[in-house]
Amino acid sequence: MSITFSDMPGMRERQLIRRYQSPLFNSNEITVADVTSAQYEDAREVEEFMKEFRMLVQKAVDLEETADPDVILKLKEQLDKSYEKCAGLAGDQVEIKKMLNRLIMAIMQVMWKGVGNDYMARSKLEMEEQARESHYALLEFKIITDIIRPDSVIGEEDLVATLLSEDETQLAIAMQLFQSEQKIVICKKAGELVNKLGANHPLAEILKSKLIVMENMLEASNAMPL
Repeated sequence: MSITFSDMPGMRERQLIRRYQSPLFNSNEITVADVTSAQYEDAREVEEFMKEFRMLVQKAVDLEETADPDVILKLKEQLDKSYEKCAGLAGDQVEIKKMLNRLIMAIMQVMWKGVGNDYMARSKLEMEEQARESHYALLEFKIITDIIRPDSVIGEEDLVATLLSEDETQLAIAMQLFQSEQKIVICKKAGELVNKLGANHPLAEILKSKLIVMENMLEASNAMPL
């Protein structure tokens, strides 16, 4: 029986797609049962998320502008985490992300009113909004959502192989997640993996090009002022 992957897979199935018949991974034999199980777990995760999402929407609807600042902040943090998780779910979650973003913006409006003309507080909120905008832009890349999840299926032993499975654009974006010390280790392991496959391997040139991307990201990180 041939293996058929989803058009919009979730985290678990995405990792199976990366591993499937890839020489980069120690384990690359994927069965139909593996895919079916991953698709089931990814679909169940969407169902559980939607239950949580509906509860968050109700909390946001019931929130009063005069609510305790800690209550408002906690709700915003829950919405931020919900958006982060939603970005990596199976299926088309564009509309849900839009709804979450609108809710977050509504919460932010309450917070802006709460700080009034407090310069320091307003400056902090401005920086927070800029950071969130940058973070949400990163979440458009599935490799990002898959790596940063607390329950990520990408184990440490598969991290380098997973990174090398991405195209150069996604690889460069993903490298931004790591500190210089981590990038050094990643580049070293990537070089060892590429060398292990050998210069005559069909993927050798492509992987060498990706290795250069990794090394360039490391150099750029080292060049940044402290």
